[in-house]
Amino acid sequence: MSNAVIDDWDQFEAFLVAQPLCKWSAQKQQEIASGKHSGRGGSSIHPPHAKNDNADLAAALSSMA
Repeated sequence: MSNAVIDDWDQFEAFLVAQPLCKWSAQKQQEIASGKHSGRGGSSIHPPHAKNDNADLAAALSSMA
């Protein structure tokens, strides 16, 4: 009796590579390696906007009124 659960590893690998999450993750890995992404937090093309806590507080208070 064989210890392997997967008989054909090449076929299994081809199946995994064809899955959307695997395609997306491979694409992101290539983009990070090429410097298109800084790794964490948003796009490096558009820097994140500075968070304005006062605006968030004013919006929350006005929604309660």
